[in-house]
Amino acid sequence: MIRLLAETPRDQEMIEKFQRAYENLKKIVDRLQEENRKLREELEEYRKRHPSTVGVKNNQPYAIREESSMPDATQAKRKPGGQPGHTGHHRKIPGITERIRVHADQFTCPECSSVLVKKGMRSRVVEDIPETRPRVIRYRIERMYCRNCGRIYEPDIMGVLPGARLSLRTMLIAAYMKNAMRMSLESVSESMGELFSIRISEGEVQDILYQLSHALGPEYDSLVESMRKAPSRYTDTTTWRRNGENHALWVFVTKAEAIFHVSGSNNHEVAGKILGKHSGTDVHDRFKAFDTLASETHNTQQYCWSHIICDAKELEEFYGDEGRIIKESLQRIHEEAKSFHSRGTREDVDHLHEKLTFLLDRDYAHRRSGKFVDNLLRRRRDWLFRFVVDPEVESTNNRAERALRPAVIYRKVTGGSRSDRGAEAYATLSSIFYTQKLRKKSIIRDVPALINRKETHPG
Repeated sequence: MIRLLAETPRDQEMIEKFQRAYENLKKIVDRLQEENRKLREELEEYRKRHPSTVGVKNNQPYAIREESSMPDATQAKRKPGGQPGHTGHHRKIPGITERIRVHADQFTCPECSSVLVKKGMRSRVVEDIPETRPRVIRYRIERMYCRNCGRIYEPDIMGVLPGARLSLRTMLIAAYMKNAMRMSLESVSESMGELFSIRISEGEVQDILYQLSHALGPEYDSLVESMRKAPSRYTDTTTWRRNGENHALWVFVTKAEAIFHVSGSNNHEVAGKILGKHSGTDVHDRFKAFDTLASETHNTQQYCWSHIICDAKELEEFYGDEGRIIKESLQRIHEEAKSFHSRGTREDVDHLHEKLTFLLDRDYAHRRSGKFVDNLLRRRRDWLFRFVVDPEVESTNNRAERALRPAVIYRKVTGGSRSDRGAEAYATLSSIFYTQKLRKKSIIRDVPALINRKETHPG
């Protein structure tokens, strides 16, 4: 720095003032340079986590093809339809219910005016939906009176809920549109009118959901009891909007039952309340609430290998070869474990865990990779490889993931539930409908049999 000499005291004051301003400016520049350095480091870390060739959708990374790798317009495109070597798929022709003979209405050629002659017949099958008109039924119900106790008894009407103006089949169709097809109340109201000529308001659609939920309540409780006795169940959670606030939607799935439940939190107490003193193995994605529940129930667990490998793929995206080694090692052990087809032994589990430890136990340059491996190897080997020895347990939590997917779409379309009663109705109906799907039964035809009603009308 050049030192200035003052000729007068006033000049000296000006020089000192400029020097102080210079020192302050220098501090500001140093601070900005330090902030710039930190921002550059954060940018580099962000680029590692979000490379240009990787995108994220539904919290899952996917590869993005570069423009140079995009197919050129001049290159040969794959022909549409079935490819050589693949089994063809086509829609089967159903049984013929009606036959119509179409006679020719043209006898001269429109091109040259020559006389046309008959050239045989050809067949064409078309499926049609007849125009639907609702059946309006008036029941004349015989009432029986007891002189002794003064009570009146009436026979039950099959296929109709108490106090309902619509049949049970009609109500189930409306509920199927709302829950399974994820339609809005307005769309359900319009569709019922256009398709079936039944005019119902949006409020009546919501009342239908409440009535069905109440009628199917005993069946929901029965599914909960079956869930608790199942040899294994697959669990997962997602967020759910209820009355404008964030809540949790739980799902518990077996091979033949599904339970949905909306709660204010996603801690282990909610799962404990639903499952109670259940038996069997719980399959989950290593969510902390399930580990806490396991410490209370002492049930066996199975960690989802799809989530474990997915986490390893994320390490590969961030840290390159280091993450790739972890991912490939896990994939190798998973494939070897599945090769036992659930007929393995305890010795096989010990061997798999020792091999997994041998492949992963090394020094890692990045703390996150080392922490992931240490946390994985500290897990109980029985909970990593339960599917090796138990034929009732699968290695992934995909059953619960598939069950939640329609609910996530429903939440995006409708925004969730507007009230506690609406959330309860959604959970009950979704449980019944998805259970019917697992059992390969029809919602419209088979659900009425689940509602056993025996009404007694007092005099």
